[in-house]
Amino acid sequence: MRWIFRGVLGLILLCIVAVITLLFLPAEKIASLVESRFQQATGRAMTVTGDVRPTIWPSLGVTTGAVTIANAPWSDAGPMLRAESLSVSVDLAKLIRGNIHVTGVSATAPDILLEIGPGGQGNWEFETSGGGDDSSGAAGGLPELTIDRAEVKRGALRFRDRRSGSDLSLKAVDATLTLPSMRGKATLELSALMNDKPLRLKSTIDGLAAFVERGAVPVSAEATLGAAKAGFSGRAGLTPLAAAGRLTADLGDLSDIMGLMGQSAPGLPQGLGRDKVALVGDVTFTDNLLNLRSATVTLDNNSLAGDADLNLQGDRPALNAKLATGALDLSGLSGSETGGGTTSTGWSSAPIDVSGLQAMDAKISLVATSVRIGATTLGATNLYTVLDRGRAVTEIRQLQAYGGNIDGSVVVNSRGGLSTRVDVNGSALAISRLFNELLGYDRLVAEGNLSLNVLGVGNDMNTLMHSLKGEGRFSTGAGELLGFDLVGMLRTLDPNFRGAGSKTIFDRISASFTITDGVLRNTDLSLLAPLISASGGGQVGLGEQTLNFRVVPRLLAGEGIEVPILVTGPWSAPKFKLDLEGVAREKLKEEGKQLEEKAKEAARRKLEEELGTPITDGRSAEDAIKKRLEEEAKKGLLDLLGGN
Repeated sequence: MRWIFRGVLGLILLCIVAVITLLFLPAEKIASLVESRFQQATGRAMTVTGDVRPTIWPSLGVTTGAVTIANAPWSDAGPMLRAESLSVSVDLAKLIRGNIHVTGVSATAPDILLEIGPGGQGNWEFETSGGGDDSSGAAGGLPELTIDRAEVKRGALRFRDRRSGSDLSLKAVDATLTLPSMRGKATLELSALMNDKPLRLKSTIDGLAAFVERGAVPVSAEATLGAAKAGFSGRAGLTPLAAAGRLTADLGDLSDIMGLMGQSAPGLPQGLGRDKVALVGDVTFTDNLLNLRSATVTLDNNSLAGDADLNLQGDRPALNAKLATGALDLSGLSGSETGGGTTSTGWSSAPIDVSGLQAMDAKISLVATSVRIGATTLGATNLYTVLDRGRAVTEIRQLQAYGGNIDGSVVVNSRGGLSTRVDVNGSALAISRLFNELLGYDRLVAEGNLSLNVLGVGNDMNTLMHSLKGEGRFSTGAGELLGFDLVGMLRTLDPNFRGAGSKTIFDRISASFTITDGVLRNTDLSLLAPLISASGGGQVGLGEQTLNFRVVPRLLAGEGIEVPILVTGPWSAPKFKLDLEGVAREKLKEEGKQLEEKAKEAARRKLEEELGTPITDGRSAEDAIKKRLEEEAKKGLLDLLGGN
């Protein structure tokens, strides 16, 4: 920014020379003097390609044609400034008394380039030549100036930071500056287009010289960019670039703000800033690091309090935040908002948009009294999430859900498509609510424990559910199995038997399972009830939402009835039937055993007749034959020896 003041100083000094030489020097000589004086004041070359015309009435001043000001030697981006014309007017009476009082400065169609080089130096930092020593200025090396009104018309401004790669451009810039003194309060009003969005800025700086050259001074600012609004009141400075004060901001849906950083708006779900992001808090900014303290953050209909640090360096912003809230509504994370949920024909195939995970890196601690996700309402929640290059890992430190407690971790990875892993353990859970909300199955009413480690890959719920693989187990206490009466089915041998209440009351259920390609497989299902016990196994099509189980219930209390039951069809409306083929196979197997026993008994009796001795006391036929052979051999030997 110093180049503005030194440039203005050079032009103002030139006014005096221009008036004196008005009658004696041609325009090209005056232009030469302008260029020479400016280079002495700033160390940069100025080229004036049009006429330089001194004016005496209505005010003393000078007007130029097209002007170009050279950039810093380390830049290869072209001139620092181009303008169709410049004009400066001063108060002659005050100038005679030694005070520089600028009554007007105007730049027509200026094209300004501001750059920060690789080493952090700005192209507005000038090196003056020997004739340009301005150290005698009363305000930190800058001249003592009073500017009634400075104007920029139809301008353009570009700001490049070669360290971070940021590149911002303003078009259609109209600006007005008033400066009572370098130590006084400067006022700036600006309008422009940034990425084709209207920008408005109104700012006051109390002590412009110190703001530019040596630290922070009182500053207030109000700005709008498209639908985004922000206000600041505190202290700020350019050397170094820093600010501290109270910040209020309503950033809308972030599209305008992300456009300011050259990025598209993230696809955030409802409840996490899809429509509105706002904040109020104490802010400090130094060297691309933004610190927010005692802040309130509004994300759509959610309000969170806490502290945050945002690092703007690197490929993407990095956020470190600690937040707390009461009831948190994240309904947008399920159902049609993200393509999840079920339909009458299966899981939704609508794409799940997780592009928001690529917007920044983050480490976020969240504590909430409750969290709503779709139809699910969770209790006290304490989560810690690490988001790194599109991969979010959430550690569940505390989670009250379905009447019980859950711990573990959840991973959502958007690198090269969507994948997710759930590794959780739950205790004392309301199984009916859990299965109903996650799987659409509500027939199992009980409290139980559940462990699950499962991985899914796919960009929609249908693909995810068909890809699931992993393992788990669950067990319940006493409860009810709605929709069919096992005891009544066994006693009546009627698979359509409903009975009073149409349910099975049980003491416990347990099972373990594996999952491959969206199909859950179980071989050790066990159910114990007051009147029956049951075992079984089968498959659950998590992707297809189907059941294919074989349950073998047994009536207790001496009734001895055992009939396998097949449970098949969609889990929303399963069908039950007796496994008559299985019964027939079991009967044939039993009859086969009986026939085998009868055959063995007949063979034993025949052998006894042949051996002439009974086979008793559990002796096997083989032992009997062996003993018989030994006796025959002994008798033959005695006969051979003559009976001795």
